[in-house]
Amino acid sequence: MKQEANAATALTAEFRMRRWARINYVSADLRRETWNPIVLDEMRKKDQEMLETENNSMKDRVSSMYVPLAPGVTHRIDEAHLDASAPRILKIQEASRNLQKFADKQSGE
Repeated sequence: MKQEANAATALTAEFRMRRWARINYVSADLRRETWNPIVLDEMRKKDQEMLETENNSMKDRVSSMYVPLAPGVTHRIDEAHLDASAPRILKIQEASRNLQKFADKQSGE
C-alpha cells in the first residue's frame, strides 16, 4: 500500500516537472545538461513537436496556395476581371442633405 502511494507521488511529481518544463521552455542552446533529466526530456519533446508543427504548417501553406481543378479538367483559362468602379465620395453638403431627407422621411413629412 505504501509503495503504491510513493509511486503515485513520484508520478505526480514527474507530471508537475513536465508541465513546468513546457511552461518554462528554453531553446536547446540555452539549456544546461545539469538540469533534471525529466525537464530536459520534456523540452526535447517540445523541440520535436515544434519542428513537426513547423514542417506541417509549411506543407499546409504551400498546398493552400493552389486550388485543385475538377476531375477531368486539364486546363482552364479565366476571363479577365472587370475593373472596379471608382469609389463614390460624398461631399459634406451632399451628405448633410441626404441625412436631412432621411430624417424628414422618418418623421413622416
